[in-house]
Amino acid sequence: MGNNHLAHRGRKSMEEKVLELYGNETYAVNEAIDRIVVGIYEMKREYKASSFLFTGIGSGVGTTTVALGIAIALSEAGWKTLFVDCDFRKGNEFKRISAPAGMDLATYLTEDNVKESDIICNTTYENLSYIASGERYNTPVRLLCSEKMEALCDDFKSSYDFVIYDLPSISIVNDAKVLIPSVDRYVLVGGINISTKKQIFDAKLALVDYANKNGGIIANRMDKYQYRKNVKDYNYFEEKNLRKTVRRRRKFKSTPKNFNLTQNDIDLLTQNKNVTKEGENR
Repeated sequence: MGNNHLAHRGRKSMEEKVLELYGNETYAVNEAIDRIVVGIYEMKREYKASSFLFTGIGSGVGTTTVALGIAIALSEAGWKTLFVDCDFRKGNEFKRISAPAGMDLATYLTEDNVKESDIICNTTYENLSYIASGERYNTPVRLLCSEKMEALCDDFKSSYDFVIYDLPSISIVNDAKVLIPSVDRYVLVGGINISTKKQIFDAKLALVDYANKNGGIIANRMDKYQYRKNVKDYNYFEEKNLRKTVRRRRKFKSTPKNFNLTQNDIDLLTQNKNVTKEGENR
C-alpha cells in the first residue's frame, strides 16, 4: 500500500475542526484493507476488543497509511471510530495530517486549560474523528505514560466503537510498549523487503509480556506481483474480469464437447485419491 491517504487542514472556523481525508480507490488496496478489517471485527465479536494500537517493524513500512485506511473502512461500515496520532517524534512539517495549532494531543497532555473535546477533529467521513499529535515533543514517553493519557484512553474506549492508535516503530523506540496496557490489541506492521528477520524477532521479544494482546502482523509494501502470488484471483470480482468470465461461459455453451472420462482418466483419479488417503494416514 502506498501513501494514498491525503489530508489537509480544512479552511473552516476553529469550532468546526474538519479535516479532509481522502481514501484509497485502488481495488487491490481496498481488498487488502478489508481482509484486515474482517480480522479486527472478529476480535471485537469474540473478545470485545475495540481499541487497537498499530506500530511498525522498522521505518518506512507504512504504519500510518494502514491504520488510517482501517479507521476509514470501519467508519464507512457505520462504526463510530476515532483515530489517534500518538507519534510525537515528528513535527507537523513532516506529517500529511495536522490540526489547528493548540488543538492536539500534546497540548492537551501538557496544558490544563484544554478540554478533551477541543482536540477531537471531525473529518469528511461521517463516523470518523481524528486527534492529531501536535508539534514534536522531545520526551514523548513521559506524555504517553502520564495519568492524563491513561484516563483519556479509558474515556475513548467508552465513547467509541473503535479506537485506532498510531505509534512509531517498536523496532526504533519503545513508545508503543508504554501504551499497550491501555489498549485491547496491538498490531505489528512490517514492510516486504524492508523489515528484517532480526527486527521482527526483536519486536516480538520486546512485546513478549503482552502476547495475550497480540492482534497479528501485517505484511505491507507488497507489490502487485507479490500480492497476486499470495492471494490467487484477488481481482476476480472486478467488473472487467467478471465480463471476461461471462464471455468465456457463453463461448463454452456454444461449443459443446464430449467430456466422457477415459479409462486413463479414471485410473489417474483413483491414483490421486489413493495418494490423498495415504497422505492423510501419515
